[in-house]
Amino acid sequence: MRRSRLVSIACAVFCAAFAASSPAAIVWDLNPNDQHGSVGSNSHTFTNSGFSITAYGFDNNAGIGTAHDLFFKHENIINGAVESGLGLTNVSHNELQPNLHFIQFDFTAALAAGMMNGQISVGSVQPGELFAFYGSNSLGTLGTQITPALGSSFDNQFVAIPGFGQFLYYSVVALADDVIPVAIQADIPAIPEMSTLLPIAGLLLLVFAVEVRRRRSARA
Repeated sequence: MRRSRLVSIACAVFCAAFAASSPAAIVWDLNPNDQHGSVGSNSHTFTNSGFSITAYGFDNNAGIGTAHDLFFKHENIINGAVESGLGLTNVSHNELQPNLHFIQFDFTAALAAGMMNGQISVGSVQPGELFAFYGSNSLGTLGTQITPALGSSFDNQFVAIPGFGQFLYYSVVALADDVIPVAIQADIPAIPEMSTLLPIAGLLLLVFAVEVRRRRSARA
């Protein structure tokens, strides 16, 4: 067996291992303990599987934010439904009010880890209520609107962040009535598990051992 063929086998096996692996989704619940009360700060860091994002609450002053304390909302509403997510203190329903506030998420660490396909879920979106996402590279600056107005058909649904990675910070803004962010999701790159790589390494060693033995027998 020629060396080129051995290299081809090795490449094929490793490519198969990577192809079998798929990206893993990391989800950050923005009220993981179903609390109902002030966070005690205008910022809070959420961590899942060693990956973190930080949320910041702001009042909106023509696109420039001033700190506003965050609020964990978990409240029963009609028909047994529950509204749960991350809002603000001392505002109606503890939710984002139209164009008056924004909650901004720092994705710097997630992007540095190679995360892809960022998405945000927004809740308490009743018929007639609207929200949108904004992107910025400066903390506390609202930046550019990156989605159209989104309505109740997107209630509690993960919505893709357009051009994810173009900005470091992404914000949720209410455009009509009030809403609350519920969760964040992003994918980490696919990495073959060690349980997959070990059998592959063993197979390659066996192939090389057989080739070495064949060559020695041919010389004898």
